[in-house]
Amino acid sequence: MPMKKERLYRAKLRFQRAVCSLVLTCLSRALRGLERCDSRVRGEMAQWPEGFCISMELPGGPALRLRHTKSKGLVPAGGPVQPDVAIRFKSVQDAFYLCTGRLGVAGAYAQHRFVLRGNVSSVMGFVRCVDIAEGYLFPRFWARRILKEIPFHEVPAVRVYLAVLLGK
Repeated sequence: MPMKKERLYRAKLRFQRAVCSLVLTCLSRALRGLERCDSRVRGEMAQWPEGFCISMELPGGPALRLRHTKSKGLVPAGGPVQPDVAIRFKSVQDAFYLCTGRLGVAGAYAQHRFVLRGNVSSVMGFVRCVDIAEGYLFPRFWARRILKEIPFHEVPAVRVYLAVLLGK
Protein backbone atom coordinates (compact mmCIF):
# COMPACT_ATOMS: atom_id res chain seq x y z
CA MET A 1 0.00 0.00 0.00
CA PRO A 2 2.74 2.57 0.79
CA MET A 3 4.29 1.96 -2.65
CA LYS A 4 1.01 2.97 -4.32
CA LYS A 5 0.89 6.21 -2.33
CA GLU A 6 4.52 6.92 -3.24
CA ARG A 7 3.77 6.40 -6.96
CA LEU A 8 0.74 8.68 -6.75
CA TYR A 9 2.78 11.34 -4.96
CA ARG A 10 5.51 11.18 -7.62
CA ALA A 11 2.93 11.36 -10.42
CA LYS A 12 1.37 14.40 -8.74
CA LEU A 13 4.79 16.10 -8.52
CA ARG A 14 5.50 15.35 -12.20
CA PHE A 15 2.12 16.82 -13.15
CA GLN A 16 2.69 19.95 -11.03
CA ARG A 17 6.19 20.40 -12.46
CA ALA A 18 4.82 20.08 -16.03
CA VAL A 19 2.11 22.65 -15.33
CA CYS A 20 4.66 25.04 -13.82
CA SER A 21 6.93 24.59 -16.83
CA LEU A 22 4.07 25.42 -19.19
CA VAL A 23 3.03 28.48 -17.15
CA LEU A 24 6.61 29.80 -16.93
CA THR A 25 6.94 29.43 -20.71
CA CYS A 26 3.66 31.30 -21.22
CA LEU A 27 4.70 34.01 -18.75
CA SER A 28 8.04 34.44 -20.48
CA ARG A 29 6.36 34.84 -23.87
CA ALA A 30 3.71 37.17 -22.44
CA LEU A 31 6.34 39.43 -20.85
CA ARG A 32 8.31 39.56 -24.10
CA GLY A 33 5.13 40.43 -26.01
CA LEU A 34 4.01 43.03 -23.48
CA GLU A 35 7.41 44.71 -23.58
CA ARG A 36 6.66 45.61 -27.19
CA CYS A 37 3.05 46.75 -26.79
CA ASP A 38 2.40 47.88 -23.18
CA SER A 39 3.97 51.18 -22.09
CA ARG A 40 3.94 50.25 -18.38
CA VAL A 41 5.94 47.07 -18.92
CA ARG A 42 8.28 48.86 -21.31
CA GLY A 43 8.78 51.63 -18.73
CA GLU A 44 9.62 49.18 -15.93
CA MET A 45 12.08 47.30 -18.11
CA ALA A 46 13.70 50.49 -19.41
CA GLN A 47 15.01 51.07 -15.89
CA TRP A 48 16.95 47.80 -15.92
CA PRO A 49 20.62 47.96 -16.92
CA GLU A 50 21.98 46.29 -20.04
CA GLY A 51 22.32 42.55 -19.55
CA PHE A 52 20.05 42.48 -16.50
CA CYS A 53 19.03 38.85 -15.84
CA ILE A 54 16.02 37.54 -13.94
CA SER A 55 15.41 33.94 -12.94
CA MET A 56 12.40 32.11 -11.47
CA GLU A 57 13.33 28.56 -10.54
CA LEU A 58 11.70 25.44 -9.15
CA PRO A 59 13.76 23.00 -7.10
CA GLY A 60 15.14 20.43 -9.52
CA GLY A 61 12.88 21.59 -12.30
CA PRO A 62 11.99 24.17 -14.88
CA ALA A 63 13.03 27.80 -14.71
CA LEU A 64 12.20 31.10 -16.36
CA ARG A 65 15.42 32.94 -17.22
CA LEU A 66 15.26 36.24 -19.07
CA ARG A 67 17.97 38.72 -19.97
CA HIS A 68 17.20 42.35 -20.79
CA THR A 69 19.12 43.98 -23.62
CA LYS A 70 18.64 47.50 -24.92
CA SER A 71 18.69 46.38 -28.56
CA LYS A 72 16.47 43.27 -28.47
CA GLY A 73 14.54 43.75 -25.23
CA LEU A 74 13.81 40.62 -23.23
CA VAL A 75 15.42 37.47 -24.55
CA PRO A 76 15.71 34.00 -23.05
CA ALA A 77 18.97 33.69 -21.14
CA GLY A 78 20.57 30.54 -22.45
CA GLY A 79 23.16 28.44 -20.72
CA PRO A 80 24.28 28.74 -17.13
CA VAL A 81 23.60 32.26 -15.92
CA GLN A 82 24.26 34.18 -12.75
CA PRO A 83 21.02 36.16 -12.41
CA ASP A 84 20.89 39.65 -10.95
CA VAL A 85 17.54 38.72 -9.41
CA ALA A 86 16.65 35.15 -8.50
CA ILE A 87 13.30 33.93 -7.26
CA ARG A 88 13.65 30.36 -6.05
CA PHE A 89 10.54 28.50 -4.94
CA LYS A 90 10.88 26.37 -1.82
CA SER A 91 8.87 23.50 -3.31
CA VAL A 92 7.11 22.44 -6.47
CA GLN A 93 3.78 22.73 -4.65
CA ASP A 94 4.50 26.37 -3.74
CA ALA A 95 5.27 27.16 -7.37
CA PHE A 96 2.16 25.28 -8.48
CA TYR A 97 -0.07 27.44 -6.26
CA LEU A 98 1.42 30.57 -7.74
CA CYS A 99 1.43 29.34 -11.35
CA THR A 100 -2.19 28.20 -11.27
CA GLY A 101 -3.46 31.45 -9.80
CA ARG A 102 -4.40 30.05 -6.41
CA LEU A 103 -1.97 32.47 -4.83
CA GLY A 104 -0.65 35.84 -5.95
CA VAL A 105 2.97 36.95 -5.85
CA ALA A 106 2.37 39.18 -2.82
CA GLY A 107 0.65 36.34 -0.95
CA ALA A 108 3.42 33.88 -1.81
CA TYR A 109 6.01 36.39 -0.57
CA ALA A 110 4.06 36.99 2.65
CA GLN A 111 3.82 33.23 3.25
CA HIS A 112 7.57 32.73 2.57
CA ARG A 113 6.95 30.33 -0.31
CA PHE A 114 10.02 31.49 -2.20
CA VAL A 115 13.48 32.85 -1.54
CA LEU A 116 14.48 36.12 -3.12
CA ARG A 117 18.03 37.09 -4.01
CA GLY A 118 18.99 40.39 -5.56
CA ASN A 119 18.01 44.04 -5.57
CA VAL A 120 14.53 44.40 -4.08
CA SER A 121 13.64 47.48 -6.16
CA SER A 122 14.39 45.53 -9.35
CA VAL A 123 12.27 42.66 -8.08
CA MET A 124 9.37 45.03 -7.46
CA GLY A 125 9.58 46.22 -11.08
CA PHE A 126 9.54 42.61 -12.25
CA VAL A 127 6.56 41.82 -9.98
CA ARG A 128 4.65 44.79 -11.42
CA CYS A 129 5.33 43.42 -14.91
CA VAL A 130 4.13 39.96 -13.84
CA ASP A 131 0.97 41.49 -12.35
CA ILE A 132 0.25 43.25 -15.64
CA ALA A 133 0.83 40.00 -17.53
CA GLU A 134 -1.49 38.13 -15.17
CA GLY A 135 -4.11 40.84 -15.70
CA TYR A 136 -4.02 40.03 -19.42
CA LEU A 137 -3.72 36.25 -19.16
CA PHE A 138 -6.20 35.42 -16.38
CA PRO A 139 -9.95 36.02 -16.74
CA ARG A 140 -11.19 38.96 -14.65
CA PHE A 141 -12.96 36.82 -12.03
CA TRP A 142 -9.73 34.90 -11.45
CA ALA A 143 -7.44 37.93 -11.54
CA ARG A 144 -9.54 39.61 -8.83
CA ARG A 145 -8.57 36.81 -6.44
CA ILE A 146 -4.82 37.24 -6.80
CA LEU A 147 -4.24 40.87 -7.77
CA LYS A 148 -4.80 43.90 -5.57
CA GLU A 149 -5.94 45.85 -8.61
CA ILE A 150 -6.70 44.59 -12.09
CA PRO A 151 -4.50 46.55 -14.50
CA PHE A 152 -6.01 48.44 -17.41
CA HIS A 153 -5.49 46.73 -20.77
CA GLU A 154 -3.62 49.02 -23.16
CA VAL A 155 -3.94 46.47 -25.97
CA PRO A 156 -6.50 43.73 -26.60
CA ALA A 157 -5.79 40.59 -24.58
CA VAL A 158 -5.93 38.55 -27.79
CA ARG A 159 -2.68 40.22 -28.85
CA VAL A 160 -0.97 38.92 -25.71
CA TYR A 161 -2.47 35.46 -26.23
CA LEU A 162 -1.08 35.41 -29.77
CA ALA A 163 2.35 36.39 -28.45
CA VAL A 164 2.13 33.46 -26.02
CA LEU A 165 0.96 30.99 -28.66
CA LEU A 166 3.34 32.09 -31.39
CA GLY A 167 6.30 32.75 -29.10
CA LYS A 168 6.87 36.20 -30.58
